[in-house]
Amino acid sequence: MATPNPTKHILVIPFPAQGHLLPLLDLVHLLSMRHGFSLSILVTPQNLPLIQPFLSSTPTASPLLFPLPSHPSIPPGIEHSRHLPPHIHPALLSLPLSLLKPQILSWSKSIPNPISLLISDSFLGWTESLAREIGVPRVNFASTGAFGTAVIDYLYLHVPKKTNELIQLESLPSSPSFPYLELPRVWCCYKPGDPDWEFIRESILANFSSWGVMTNTFNALESEYISFLKNFYGHNRVWAVGPIQPTGPVASHGGNSSVSSAELTAWLATCPQKSVVYVCFGSQYTPSESQASAIATALELSGVRFIWPLGGLSAVIPEGFEERTKGKGLVIRGWAPQVEILHHPAVGSFLTHCGWNSVLEGVVAGVTLLTWPVQAEQFINAKLLVQAVGMALKAASGSDAVPEAEELAKIFAESVGMRAASLTDEMREKAVEIQREAVAAVNEGGSSHKDILDFVNAISLK
Repeated sequence: MATPNPTKHILVIPFPAQGHLLPLLDLVHLLSMRHGFSLSILVTPQNLPLIQPFLSSTPTASPLLFPLPSHPSIPPGIEHSRHLPPHIHPALLSLPLSLLKPQILSWSKSIPNPISLLISDSFLGWTESLAREIGVPRVNFASTGAFGTAVIDYLYLHVPKKTNELIQLESLPSSPSFPYLELPRVWCCYKPGDPDWEFIRESILANFSSWGVMTNTFNALESEYISFLKNFYGHNRVWAVGPIQPTGPVASHGGNSSVSSAELTAWLATCPQKSVVYVCFGSQYTPSESQASAIATALELSGVRFIWPLGGLSAVIPEGFEERTKGKGLVIRGWAPQVEILHHPAVGSFLTHCGWNSVLEGVVAGVTLLTWPVQAEQFINAKLLVQAVGMALKAASGSDAVPEAEELAKIFAESVGMRAASLTDEMREKAVEIQREAVAAVNEGGSSHKDILDFVNAISLK
């Protein structure tokens, strides 16, 4: 194996959304600290504070700071997906980012240590032409899993007719089918002939030409789809490097919270093992008042212990809920330390929106997953977990779904062993099995560890 050149310089272009940004920063932090690469991270002024903890913990990384150009499709002053109005898909932020191409090219020609490689997010396929003009290979970073990546690639390649009937993805393993509204929103929003969306399609298709692909998954979870992507792209430079762990820039994952870490740990210490249900829909989705009411009623009816970060929901939970469940559960306003919570021995199950980062955090923790996908590629992830892997139980599905509180209460109780249920027993065993595989994958000799070493070797030979 070739020894990496410590002066090799990687240009990293993240997509400004937490679910995309954080795993890519964690990955390149690992590459820098373990393998000696220097890093330049493209960032706009508003997003610079978000990556400051990463920069502080990664001595070989420097920000490449450029103001975000204006674009008619993005409201002025918005540089991050969480600030976009709901009717604008986050992928459209790639439009103003693409206008930075001339400035990046000019910068690349002026620096004493030339760029050796470009790593950029899968929403930024326009950087494929940027890499060619700089004269370096580009690696496409897929923040979702191999199944989700394969589905998006298929849809933009074949552009199936949008219909009320099931859409079958015929060339994918097992030919999965989905209702139109359960397909990734980045495709459902596609408007043929619209200049902005044609740019997005061209950007996705440009990913097919990338020199390599790194995806945040691991072989034991998605071997069939990792193999599919290698065949689809026509080469073996598809590296499954997950589950990517929060390494140096852990602080960048945090935020304000109504419950301190010490309070949380103390409360969990009073709970029996595997007795707590953790409920969280991520940072990008706020359940409706009726959904929040159904969850609250189900938690109360089930009698389970629970942790529920409300975020912006505090005004819509049923009146008196917190008083009636005092001692049984913790309601958190603001950010919750999800990884810390999931890894505590007291936590047994996780009601999740099936965002890919949350999925992997649940997998690594070995908890039973209760799926409630609402948007993006979450329906794809839920199908993988429930049907293909068999480690999750469907709780609900869709942004309009309001499950019966009694049924949801039964699911909560079964997921932590308060009701006899052989099905959830099997899922619990499967979750533990996949957890072992996930941990083994990133340890020395594991599949993801080997893929990272293979990537480093391939780059060193370029």
